[in-house]
Amino acid sequence: MGWVLNKIGPEAIIYPGQQQHARAAIQSLSDSMQQKRIFTHLGWRKHDGHWVYLHAGGAIGAQGPRGDLQVELPGALQHYKVRSPADQQEQGNAVRASLRCLSVAPDWISLPLLAAVYRAALGHVNFSLFLAGRTGVFKTALAALCQQHFGAAMDARCLPANFASTGNSLTWLAFYAKDALLVIDDFAPTGRHSDGELQNIAEGLFRSSGNQQGRSRLSGDGQLRAPRPPRALVLATGEEVPSGQSIRARLLILEVRAGEVDRPMLDECQRAGREGRLAASMAAFLGWIAANYEEAQRRLQSRVLEIRSQGQGRAVHARLPSALAELQTGWEMFLDFALEANAINATEKKDLEVRNERALGQLCILQAAYQSASDPGLRFVARLQGALACGRAHVADRHGNVPDQPELWGWHRIPTSGGWISRGVRIGWVEGSDLFLEPKASYLLAQDLAGTERLPVSEQSLRRSLRERGLLASVDAGRQMVLVRRTLEGSPRQVLHIKASDLLVANLQTSGAVFSKPAGRQRSILKENSA
Repeated sequence: MGWVLNKIGPEAIIYPGQQQHARAAIQSLSDSMQQKRIFTHLGWRKHDGHWVYLHAGGAIGAQGPRGDLQVELPGALQHYKVRSPADQQEQGNAVRASLRCLSVAPDWISLPLLAAVYRAALGHVNFSLFLAGRTGVFKTALAALCQQHFGAAMDARCLPANFASTGNSLTWLAFYAKDALLVIDDFAPTGRHSDGELQNIAEGLFRSSGNQQGRSRLSGDGQLRAPRPPRALVLATGEEVPSGQSIRARLLILEVRAGEVDRPMLDECQRAGREGRLAASMAAFLGWIAANYEEAQRRLQSRVLEIRSQGQGRAVHARLPSALAELQTGWEMFLDFALEANAINATEKKDLEVRNERALGQLCILQAAYQSASDPGLRFVARLQGALACGRAHVADRHGNVPDQPELWGWHRIPTSGGWISRGVRIGWVEGSDLFLEPKASYLLAQDLAGTERLPVSEQSLRRSLRERGLLASVDAGRQMVLVRRTLEGSPRQVLHIKASDLLVANLQTSGAVFSKPAGRQRSILKENSA
């Protein structure tokens, strides 16, 4: 009865020794007990035989909003509110607004992010995403666009969590943000003693998410509390990627570089987010899933197994095929919904499927650089593989012209003329099974692409590492030099001689596709249709 003075005031007097009588009197004189069922988490629940998706504003079911369900969430999750579109036209506009987010950044960044948004709503994932980049490259703005699919108010200034919080509080939020995307902003080590604690927070969070396990604890009376594992798909941002191969294996790492975000398109998509169109697209998708939730889950599981069995990414890490399969399956299901909603046509759907497969192939290649972080030579090769896959570099034949299999060497076919155009900087020349790298250009490119993961060696030390790793096909033994002399483009040059397959084998094993279309920023084909 300790609540009496706090809730009623000092005039409500319970005489000494009468606490139990007061409690009994209240119970006996209360005519009817009012019972409420209050949900305290986001995500899917089965209620009265029907599947509904809980959010801060209530619930979404197959027939639209459910106003009869009460949801009370922690303060940090109060802005998770989605609003169902009023009609078919508004729904189509909302879905197209969501798809235009693909044009904000290159496909290997924007497509995995948007696929993760819709995959998060399907529940149960065992990986996280990490969006890395130096300050000022708009990584937080990109993450906020993803977060606004779950609530218009969650812009870059109002994200639900950041790494200034304790590890326990972040894991706690990830438990209650069930079947949703949870952005955790600003992993930014400062070089001080506190960086160790920051690393521990990140490690605990990502390991728990990857293993789908929570920490068991004892209550004050010695009783064992049930663990609360993360149930959200975590999208973290930071200027550096958390260290440790085991932790990185549980992450899909996307790195944003200066100039890769299209500012005008970002402004347009941010406006759509503020107006609630991104959240409306999510609400419509949730309603579509709710109509046949159990079948959707069976389809999700079977399709993930099918894609994972193809082994895409296994050469990088055993966990990578599952993460890529989850993203691809979530994207396929969203495109099926968009087609049924008449937001896209069959041709657009096919184009978006192809773009996604290519983007995941590029993402897969880029992961290799983070998994081989301890070896400068392997990191150098992985960076060049990523540069070729993403259109940041190209290789010519020994005369400076288009090589054989140009699509594998950073060239793009011009649709109108059928010719080829190179992309990015030239890093070398290929002739048959031999590849000759321009040492200065390839080293500077690898350092530039490394961003927060710069190679910790000089150019000279890198050459020694390549030789020790057996990555050099030949050296100049007579001059006792790593560089060899070759006449290329009519001029004598000193180059690094490696096997062409060393730069191509990862592409062919992990991408499952030939990158024959431009991988750079693409304007969305999904502008408002006059129809």
